[in-house]
Amino acid sequence: MKNSLFYSIIDSFGDDNGQGSVELILIIGGIIVIILLVVSMYKSYLVDLGSEIDSNELNALNGSFSDIASRFE
Repeated sequence: MKNSLFYSIIDSFGDDNGQGSVELILIIGGIIVIILLVVSMYKSYLVDLGSEIDSNELNALNGSFSDIASRFE
């Protein structure tokens, strides 16, 4: 009885049915971790860039409104 339990445990370690799926999950998980690290490192840069774009667009829009207002005076 003990020998059959021992061999069944050894056989379960030799089973490679899910190895490809596990490797794929680990690769995808690693890629997600790398993406999260890069986004967290560049977060302040991206936020500053977004506010700079917004301020430039608002300045251009305000300039357009000023030009239109000056024509009606």
